[in-house]
Amino acid sequence: MFKSYDEMLEELEREMRRVSDDMLLQVFRVSGMAGELWTPRVDVYETAENVVVKVCAAGLAPDQMELSISADNKFLTLRGMRVEQDDDKSERIRYYQLEVYYGPFERIVALPAEVGVDRDKLAATYKDGFLKVVLPKRKAGPTKAKIEIED
Repeated sequence: MFKSYDEMLEELEREMRRVSDDMLLQVFRVSGMAGELWTPRVDVYETAENVVVKVCAAGLAPDQMELSISADNKFLTLRGMRVEQDDDKSERIRYYQLEVYYGPFERIVALPAEVGVDRDKLAATYKDGFLKVVLPKRKAGPTKAKIEIED
């Protein structure tokens, strides 16, 4: 099946953003300035009942991550620290490729403005290198309310 023009443009934009981010991070990393610049990749999607944020969190343990949601329910923030576990670091002579980022990170995800979430029922699970945050949609109340006018 053929993709629509809009789908192809979205895919191209995503890929261009990924390549650009990777190039900038590589420059900063080689220069020693990568400190807090890496951010984990995320997918944000909606189901009938939830907004779901899926985070690529390979090499991170649940206790190395912290999740919070803003008071207005508009932003989900993930902070943490990926620590390199290799014991042989001192034995390394030369690097040929550096693509795995270590150190502190922060990712702020804008949640869909048109979908309200129920902050009392948020849940997060970690499995096979992915953190999955499920934000149940808030049940919509009545859209109109009749207001009685008193004499």
